[in-house]
Amino acid sequence: MQVLIIRVDEIGLKNKNKMFFMHKLKDNIQSKISQNFIFKVNNNRIYLIPQQNMGITVKDIDILKKIFGIHSFSIAEKTESNIDSIKTQVYKVAKKSLENNNYKTFKISVNRANKSFPYNSQEFAGIIGEFILNNFPQLKVDLNHPELNIEIDIRKEGTFIFNNRLEGPSGLPVGTSSKGTVLLSGGIDSPIATLLMMRRGMLLNAVNFYSPPFTGPKSLNKILKIGSIVSEFTSFPFYLYVVPLTKIQLLFRDIKEDKYSVILQRRAMMRITNKISDITNTKVLVSGESLGQVASQTIENLLTISDSSQKVVLRPLIGFTKNETIKLSKKFGLYETSILPYEDSCSVFLPSKPATKSNINHIKSIEDSLPHLSELEKEVLDEAKKYKIEDSKVSEIDHFES
Repeated sequence: MQVLIIRVDEIGLKNKNKMFFMHKLKDNIQSKISQNFIFKVNNNRIYLIPQQNMGITVKDIDILKKIFGIHSFSIAEKTESNIDSIKTQVYKVAKKSLENNNYKTFKISVNRANKSFPYNSQEFAGIIGEFILNNFPQLKVDLNHPELNIEIDIRKEGTFIFNNRLEGPSGLPVGTSSKGTVLLSGGIDSPIATLLMMRRGMLLNAVNFYSPPFTGPKSLNKILKIGSIVSEFTSFPFYLYVVPLTKIQLLFRDIKEDKYSVILQRRAMMRITNKISDITNTKVLVSGESLGQVASQTIENLLTISDSSQKVVLRPLIGFTKNETIKLSKKFGLYETSILPYEDSCSVFLPSKPATKSNINHIKSIEDSLPHLSELEKEVLDEAKKYKIEDSKVSEIDHFES
């Protein structure tokens, strides 16, 4: 019988809370994957057993690779824990592996989790290794760098035989670490900040700022595409709120000290995002800033920007280099979309010499000299477009979702 084995890493260290995380992971998998499986949770494993006449599809595998909380998974043959049954399935796995691969070397790895099994791991690996050599004379043993590694996992619930370990994204299941609102731009950084916080179990919605008519439909389509890719990593709907910032940006563009315009924009973004966070009942904000990457991301300017937020701002990329973030962007399948050459609100109206240091009191005095600022922030919030993205499918909605 073919079975999908789901393994976890840090969830297995949760002690008394472990089963809460395990069942949350099971629920997240169950809501994303096809309904052709029976689910069983057993200690640090989740088993997906295909129902009658239903196989494991490539789509099922692709989905599992994007579910946070999964450390690795394997397509295994399950059998009874006796020598004859195990040999039968080992032969089947080896034969299938050799059909499409010209392997020359192999190894047998045995995990004897069921201590009542009559042979220890090393003894049984030798018995099965000899069996393979007798049936597949073209193979030779290589314990260090085998081309084919057949694993035998002997457990109380049965014995599982497989020759693959597919990598999952690890972390914690989404929905186990409260809720946040991310400031999501069309660049490389903030989408990765989003996924890193999801990987820590956080359920997120997102706020994007655009600048019509200076940013056109292609910029909007780009952020919706980014949102669609992000949605593939969560079993919950991903809500994206797109706020037109142009009126506020024009107000800041015309001030005398325009070198502070980016900082003023970021503070306005924070205040608007705080309001959306309040409406949608999230606890913290998330941003993709990295220390020193651009002028607005010096310590002084980050402090000035954070001062405008009533909620804690988490910055998971604060110590990352750009190359490290790009590497993750490629790994998560976001890079090609993030580098599309369509401007977002952050790149519109940039001053020629943006300030690298700011004083909070001075910035507040500039804001106080702009009496219509709070009215404009409320106005653009009312003009926000609202989207629900689920399994990459985008639909426009008419309200902020709590």
